[in-house]
This record gives sequence, C-alpha cells and structure tokens, in this order.
Amino acid sequence: MASEYSKIAGLGRVGYLWRGMTLDESFYLRAFAIVMIMAHNFMHWLPVSPGENEFGFQVDRVRLFMDGVWQHPLDSLRLVASYLGHYGVQVFFFLSAYGLTKKYSSSMPSWWVFQTKRWKAFYPAIIISGLGYFVYEGLRTDWGGVWRDDSVNLLRQMVGLSNFIPDNVYRPIGPWWFIGVILQFYLILPFVWKLLQKYGDKVLYVLLVAAWALQSVLGHVLYSEFELNINHSILGHLGVCAMGIWFARHDDIVIPWWLIVLSTALFIGGNFFYVLWIPSRVALLMFLLPLLRGLTHFIRKVDACDRLMLLLGQLSVYLFLCNGYLRRPIVEWAKHESYWWTSIWTCLVFILIVTVWALILRMAERRIFLVLGRLRA
Repeated sequence: MASEYSKIAGLGRVGYLWRGMTLDESFYLRAFAIVMIMAHNFMHWLPVSPGENEFGFQVDRVRLFMDGVWQHPLDSLRLVASYLGHYGVQVFFFLSAYGLTKKYSSSMPSWWVFQTKRWKAFYPAIIISGLGYFVYEGLRTDWGGVWRDDSVNLLRQMVGLSNFIPDNVYRPIGPWWFIGVILQFYLILPFVWKLLQKYGDKVLYVLLVAAWALQSVLGHVLYSEFELNINHSILGHLGVCAMGIWFARHDDIVIPWWLIVLSTALFIGGNFFYVLWIPSRVALLMFLLPLLRGLTHFIRKVDACDRLMLLLGQLSVYLFLCNGYLRRPIVEWAKHESYWWTSIWTCLVFILIVTVWALILRMAERRIFLVLGRLRA
C-alpha cells in the first residue's frame, strides 16, 4: 500500500500520477518559472556566460557550460541559471494553455469575446509596466532620450509587431518578445478548441508533429529568407501549448517511469544534437513538471515559504514584464566583480527589487481600476 506522502506527491510504482492542478498549485509553478526566468535574465549577462540554446542551437554552448561547471564548481549556480533558466518560459506557455483550457473550453466563448477578455486581463499590466519603464529609465538616464529612442519600439512590443521586425524583437525590453507570442496564441486558441470538439485529441497530436516539422523546415526558411526566428512566434511553441491543452483535458493521468526516463534522456541529448533539440522542450515538461509539483509539497510545510511562493506566483506577470529593465544598473555592478558569490547576492537583490517594483505597479493598477469604477458608478 502506498504511503500517504506517495499519494500526495503523485508517486507510484508504475509512474507519476498527474492530477488536475488547484489554483494555488498553478501559482506555485508560476513562482518556480518566474524565479528561473529572472535568474536567467540576470545571470546570462555576467562575464563568461556559456549562452543558451533558447532561440537557436549551438553545441558549443553546452560544452562551455560543462567546462565552466568542471573548472569553477563554486560558480555552478550562476552557470545553471544562465544556461537552463530560460526553460521557465516553457512552463509559462504550458500553464497558459492549461489554465485557459480549464477555464473556457467547456463553455467556449466566441473568438472576439475571448480576445477581448484576454486583452482586458493582460493589457493593464502591460501598459502600467510600460509606463513604469519610462519612469525608471527616465530617472536613471534621460527622460527626453528615453522617450525619443524607445517609445516607438516599445509600442511595437506592446502590440506584438516587434516579433516580425528583427531589429526590434528585444528592444527596448528583452523579455517582451513573449508578448507577441502569447497574443498570437490567443488568436489561434479558439480555433483549436473548435477542432478539438470535432476531432478530439487527434488535433493535439497533429500539433505536436506540426511543431517538429515547422521547426525543422520552416524555421530555416524564415531565418535565411527574412531573418525571422520561428521561436519568436507561436509556431515555435505549438508543442508545449499542445501539451498544456492535453493535460487540461485529462485528469488522473499516469506518466510511466520509462517515459519520464526517456524524456530526460531526450532532453539531455537535445543539448548535443539539433535533431533532438527540436522536441526537447516538450520532453522537458514530462519530468520538470512532476519535479516542481513534488517540490511544492516540501515548501508548503514552511508557512513563510508558502506565502512567498504564492505571492511570487500572483505577481508573476508583473515580475516577467519588469525584470528585463530593472536589471540595469545592478547587472553592470556585478560585471565588475569576478567572485562567484557576487553573482548570487546581486541576483537576490535584483529579484527583491523586481518584487517590490511589481507590488507597487500592481497596487497602482488596483487603484486606477478602483477610481474608474467609482467614476462609472
């Protein structure tokens, strides 16, 4: 008979039992993901970074990563965050697909109603974070220069156009490439739901295969002909989104241990071989999600950690939108210190600053909506 802990954690002799997530669990996973992302976005700017296979593949990057860990073991935390932390974005894509499917697919709204609901939920944070960027950069540098140099590029990022302009994808806020991709996901999701009603899970299997084919063939064409990266569009993330929808449609799923082991091996191989790198993000979820869900059961036993993780999960949108510009100037300070502990304490200070800033912006959003509600009344 399985122990109580095994039942809670989802562990069993046959495999890992995936149960539907509660809202608090989704906040926990968002917290893990955003910490990974913030640590990555900070650490990969520091000297002797191995780079990462996020938007493209180079086998030299994993070699640099392994050499760095071997030669400087005390610096392993920085190297791991720099090389692997970007996979937190894939957790976000999974959770977005999972959560929206749980929320809407049983009572599917029209395409336009769905879009307006998502815009109303997402854009207040984007607009306030964008204003926060101008305030922060204006105080830090020059108001006129920030407005003159960044206003048009920032507007393109906010509406998702920058993803189709190679020189504008990461300007002025690097992580905001995500906005264009998630907006594209919103555009296609209602159509996917309609197809699911007619054809069932076959649609998701087709999406998984299509994701591999598009990355393998179309990815090269887009880059060589138009200098566009397929991973700056939803086409590069269809597999992960399909996984999120599939898990949302199935509760109490047993993931066999052999599949978890195979997925782990596939992910490791994806660091060395391009043909395995393409499906490696989907493979990653097969063992990363059970691992993160298992960790939550340990963390929730400590009340302070429980509250902190829930707070980070609830703030995750603002943390994501703000961390890209708040890393300046602290990352510049960290670059001048070559000690391994410098990267750790400066990163922790950075995460603290971003969290405080996110709390301020969320409070501003609530106050604005409160005032608007009173005016309408």
